[in-house]
Amino acid sequence: MKYFLDTYALIEIAAGNNKYEKFLESDAVTLKDNLAELFYFLLRRYDEKTANLFLNKFSRLIVEVPFAIISKAMIFRYRNKKTKFSYIDCFGYVYALENERFFLTGDRAFKGMKNTELVR
Repeated sequence: MKYFLDTYALIEIAAGNNKYEKFLESDAVTLKDNLAELFYFLLRRYDEKTANLFLNKFSRLIVEVPFAIISKAMIFRYRNKKTKFSYIDCFGYVYALENERFFLTGDRAFKGMKNTELVR
């Protein structure tokens, strides 16, 4: 299966959550912005060495956001403004939809949404 890993998923993988382990073996991608969020989280929680370790480990998963996704992601954010999705989540979710990938997250705000796999 093809997945898009949001920051929540990346954090769980870095933390060693066994429920997420299988997704690293899948055809998975993420955005640079998700890795930036991951880096900052790990820097705050652990240290720079740990943050760099996972930044390098996940760097092979990076894809670019196509220009056409910008407007679609912001329309999605606007239509779902009550959920207060971050810009990065909107880019990732719309990227996943546009590229026939499952959006992998643990964020309950995505529960029941199309092409989303919620793992907690």
